[in-house]
Formats: sequence, C-alpha cells, structure tokens
Amino acid sequence: MYKMVTVRMVRRIQYPALLSLCLLFSIQGMAQNGAGSVYSIFGLGEMTRTNSTASQGMGFTSIGWSSPYSVNLVNPAANSQTGAYFNHVFDVGFYYANTTYETQSATENGSYGGLSNLSFWFKYNDRWNGTIGLSNYSNVGYNIYKSNVNSFQTGDYDIAYEGSGGLNELFFSNSYSIFKNFSVGLKLALIFGNISRTEDVTSEQSLKRYLSENSTVIAKMDAEYSLHYRLQRESYALNFGLVYKNPTNMNGGTSTSISEWDYSNGVDVDGNSLYFEEESESEYTLPRRIGFGISLDTEKFLLAGDIEFNQWSQAKIHGYTDDLRDSWRYAIGLELTPDRYGQQALGRISYRVGGYLQNSYLVVENQLSNTYGLTSGLGVPLKSGSAMNVSYHRKYNGTTSNDMILESTHEVTLNFSIRSRWFQRRKYD
Repeated sequence: MYKMVTVRMVRRIQYPALLSLCLLFSIQGMAQNGAGSVYSIFGLGEMTRTNSTASQGMGFTSIGWSSPYSVNLVNPAANSQTGAYFNHVFDVGFYYANTTYETQSATENGSYGGLSNLSFWFKYNDRWNGTIGLSNYSNVGYNIYKSNVNSFQTGDYDIAYEGSGGLNELFFSNSYSIFKNFSVGLKLALIFGNISRTEDVTSEQSLKRYLSENSTVIAKMDAEYSLHYRLQRESYALNFGLVYKNPTNMNGGTSTSISEWDYSNGVDVDGNSLYFEEESESEYTLPRRIGFGISLDTEKFLLAGDIEFNQWSQAKIHGYTDDLRDSWRYAIGLELTPDRYGQQALGRISYRVGGYLQNSYLVVENQLSNTYGLTSGLGVPLKSGSAMNVSYHRKYNGTTSNDMILESTHEVTLNFSIRSRWFQRRKYD
C-alpha cells in the first residue's frame, strides 16, 4: 500500500502543470547546470531566434533591413540586394553566455556556449538567390533542486529537476525578385531534435529513490513566407519587410519511465521499473506569427525597427494551454559606418547598437513577465573582402516577484562571414 501511494505521488509531479510550482517557491539550494534558462522547463523549451550576428548587434532587428554585405536569415525576400560584389557568402558563428539566476533568497551563476549560426548564401542568377543553414530552434537546459518539499503521505522529500536537449532547424530559403525592388521569399525548414527531462525524488524517511524520465523526439516540416519592397531615392532608401508563418503542429514520439531504488539495506541495488509508456506526441502547436519591419539606409547609416506578433493564445502546449497569452516583440537598431570606402580602417568598421522588448507568452500564477535586452556590435572588414562580426547581448528574463526567478545574461557572439565570387569569367581589354 505504501509503495502504490508513493508511485502515484511521483507520477503526479511529472506533469508540467505542477512542475511550474517549483518556480514559485523560495528555492533553497537552487542550482543551475549552466545550460540555459530555467524557464525552458516549460513546453518545448526556450524558443530561440535565427538571426545573423549583424542583426543581433542591432537589437535583433531583421524583418525590414536589406544590405549588400550581410545575409538576412529572418526575411529571405530581403536578400535581393545582397551580393552586389560577390555571389557566395558562408557564415559561421560561435557564442558564449553567462547567466545569473536570482530569486528573493538565492543567487547562482551558469555559463554555456556553442555554435550560434551556420549558413551558406548563393545566387542562382540576378533575380533568384537561396540560403541553406542550420540553427537552434529551442533550447532546454536546467538543473533545479528543491529540498524539504512537504507531503502528507510520506513526509518531506527532495526533488531534482533536470532537462537537456532542444530542437534544431535545418532550413532552405529562397528569394525571387518579381520586379525591380519587390521580392518574395519562401523558407522551408525541418524542425527536429530530442528533449529529455528527469525528476529525481529522494526521501530520508523512506530510504527510497524514485526517478521519472521523459524523452520526446520531434521531426516536423515547416514553412514561412516573406515579402520585401525597397523604395530607392538618390541619397537614401526605405525598406519594408513582412514575414508570416502559419500555426505548426509538432509531431513526434514520447517515452516515459519511472523506476525505484531501495536503500533500506544500505546497498545501492539496481532500480526496479515501475512504469513505462511510449506514445505519439501531438500536443504542441506553435503559434501563428506575423512580423513587419522597416529600415532607412544611407551610405553611412542603417536605422531599422521591427514589430512582431505571435498568436500564442491559439497555440497549444501540453499542460499550459489555458495559461498562454499573445506575445508582442518590439525592436530597434542602428548601424553606423563612417567611411565604408575610405583608406582608414576605423572608418570602414560598422558600429551597431540596439534594443528590444517582448512580453512572455506564458502566465504563471497570474504573473506575466517581460524579456528585454540591449545589444551592441562591430562589423570589421577583412582584406580578403570578408568580414568578422562581433555582438554583445545584455538580456533580462523573468522576475523575482511571487518568488519566481530573474535571469540576467551576458552573451558574446563571434561570426566570420566569408564572401567570394565563383564561376565568374575574367574579362580582358
């Protein structure tokens, strides 16, 4: 009888609706494994954005700007102007981040990093170009410890929540100029990956350990559509961009297991399997997204702004559907290049700055928090015609209200943009 009661307790705490309660406690002994956001405990994890390093330095603005020197990974239709002096661009970037996790009673730090972007842009002809790339789509990385959780059934127990993995996006986008200064874009993407979550429950009273393990594998094709129009004047140009994505049903498979270890004899014996189940996964629907961007560019500066709407109220996340709210993102960015064609190296460097604000799509205990950040960056031209881009991102996510967690992050990204001209015949006078 004792065993059955305890098993029910372990199975209950694995459900996401009750997992969120761990963020509402005054967490004692909280630890973070340095793999990402504690809020990735929800749904498919922390959603990330596919952006170039140049865009990151400008507050992640991207929908409306178009540049001869940089590839737009968010709005492929805006790449019609790219490559005025080359026809291939290979981008590879790496990032490092350090996050402080703060509650009203505890503070911890974690560091993490890896590949930020990988893409290859090329021209088919003067009106048609494409991009192949790989990027993060979501990230799951948390390690939260909660001690002395009270249970009327078995006394106090300790829980360790741990998650890892996430989703990746392998994409192929195309841009085609229908007529001068007006282009359409299509992005096809395979979203795939594995998300693992565990809950380790121990109790001194029972001298038993219960481990709940959940693994979700997802693979799904997705499509996004985009438009771009450039209004060219003698000394400046205005760019207008639009991106749209339909809701996406995420399909895959989930396996769940619960096992038990008994230490009452002072021996660490192999765990006994108490429960195992495999089922298809279809309880995640990502929201409809629409975004509008505008930019003003001259020979020396580029000023850009974005507004993006994500209809999370019509989306679905297992255990949280009633707590989803529509999300808005606002971003602004500036790039200044004092003398792009000059002889002085400092004059040819692009200086970038920006910021953004976005409300959370998830309500926890009637608390709807915001994510906001400030960014800066440099674009350093190399002698080969390529470039090195660096961006710095100061991000704030969450809140300490209602005993939740505030995350403040320092993130640095380094990118190399290798530009070249292939298959061009040399001409001789």
